[in-house]
Amino acid sequence: MKSLLLAALVLVSANASAEGQIASLVNFESTATRPDSSNEQSNVTSIGYVAMEYTLPENISFYGGFSFVIGEDFESGATVGSRFYSATPAFQIFPGIPMWSFIGGGISFLEDTVYYPEAGFRIAASDTSRLDIYVKILNSSNETYDKHVMIGAGLTF
Repeated sequence: MKSLLLAALVLVSANASAEGQIASLVNFESTATRPDSSNEQSNVTSIGYVAMEYTLPENISFYGGFSFVIGEDFESGATVGSRFYSATPAFQIFPGIPMWSFIGGGISFLEDTVYYPEAGFRIAASDTSRLDIYVKILNSSNETYDKHVMIGAGLTF
């Protein structure tokens, strides 16, 4: 299954039209809250992932790549997701540094499937790179991943 997802990601990236933008995406997330592990289930401490993101002119992006879960056990898997960005910057921190809001969601294929909604901001750090600050909530049938609130930061370049 993971090889099929990787092949699909490469195919989509290779056939992307000039209308959109393809960028590398590197994220790191840390748990803000997680359930008590008294039932001998391991917990997630942080998640890092590297991905490729394709952003359409309609302010919708699709991303996919590899996840690395750090906690009581190390695990790796594949992640795919999508985000919808505001059409105009929500506000500007400083002149020339716009900030867009976004909502999205995705799926991580780890030991068990993990679904998550996410919301955050994308800040234009320079002409070619963006900084993402976001919150996501992990949902899974496996208690190892379920009910974790993650605070994350990412860099798109």
